[in-house]
Amino acid sequence: MTVPAPVKHSAWVDTNIWFYALSAGDETKRLAANRLLDSLERPVINSQVVRELCINLLKKSSYDEAAIQELVASLYRDCHVVPESASVFLRASELRKQYSFSYWDSLIVGAALETGCEIIYSEDMQHGLRVEGRLIILNPLAGV
Repeated sequence: MTVPAPVKHSAWVDTNIWFYALSAGDETKRLAANRLLDSLERPVINSQVVRELCINLLKKSSYDEAAIQELVASLYRDCHVVPESASVFLRASELRKQYSFSYWDSLIVGAALETGCEIIYSEDMQHGLRVEGRLIILNPLAGV
């Protein structure tokens, strides 16, 4: 099994935060999401986040294929993109049993743990939840 290389003190950014930052919807959430992203040196994501973000921007925003191509190039240039691995899928299965995460959220949390992240920024998961005592889920849009 290939295990992603640890990235110390890194923050994972879930799809919903990227979507708010890049879409023309809720102005308050867009500004808050962009402030967060601007504060991070090299956010951590995986191809699941890239896929979810692209499909949502195509369906719910005015992104065309040229904009999607630019976005994908910038994500792979500016973020640490974690490769898929069997260990992430197996860990996700254990996380679903222990924490009752959804299938997709467990893959995000599993990848973040495997990569050594200390924080996941997400609007969709339980704010303040500590996973395995070393990873915390924070909602940067809470109260916005």
